[in-house]
Amino acid sequence: MIRTAIAVTVEGTVQRAIPSVAFLLLLAGTADAQSVSDNKLWLSATGELDLTRATQLGLTASMRSGADSGLDQLRAEVELAHRVTDYLAVGGAYYLTSKDGNARLDTRDEVRHRLLGQGTLRLRRDRFELSYRLRLQFTTYEFDPDHFHVRNKLKAAVSATKHVTPYAALELIHLASPKAEYRETRFYLGVDWRFRKRTELGIYYLRQVETNVNTPELNNVIGIGITYTLRHVKRPNDEVSGTDPD
Repeated sequence: MIRTAIAVTVEGTVQRAIPSVAFLLLLAGTADAQSVSDNKLWLSATGELDLTRATQLGLTASMRSGADSGLDQLRAEVELAHRVTDYLAVGGAYYLTSKDGNARLDTRDEVRHRLLGQGTLRLRRDRFELSYRLRLQFTTYEFDPDHFHVRNKLKAAVSATKHVTPYAALELIHLASPKAEYRETRFYLGVDWRFRKRTELGIYYLRQVETNVNTPELNNVIGIGITYTLRHVKRPNDEVSGTDPD
């Protein structure tokens, strides 16, 4: 009964999202002439520690750069995740970001702090998985009002082999404060590969489209992330944890 209810909920959400996806892709193709485009590289390294079979602590260091912009930002993250059931996981994280200013975007060097909480619903059928993640995040700004965002992410993945999982995902990002408006669309294509028992490599392509800002960014991003599990506790339904870019 629970599996059926979750399947109906997730599948219904996907169906409702299809018209939005088409509309957002149309917007991306007719973007304002004032937009700034760049090719980006996002690199990350994560150390994970299984505290229990259901609770995990993660520490991540990452760097983001662009072909035109150079070094964009450096990040450090601490995240705690807990699996409530096979279908539901919750978590929270803190980010410290050193952001490099960009003259084309009229931004300055600054340090930002971010707190977030999130919940993820997952449905697995054989080798196929659908997931929906709701993230609420608060970010401090040095030169602008602090921001509160609501982020919705739909993801579909298939276990091609026991350790290789390709996926596609769509993320819709809304600004709730200091004003309410739609801000960003992200489309992902990637693959996660657990090539050793405790080591996983994630590679993905990200199309990033901003809107409702003075100078929107239209970026093509290649992301590479490596994750090493320092302490692994085997679970009844053990699987690759997967890359989840912020």
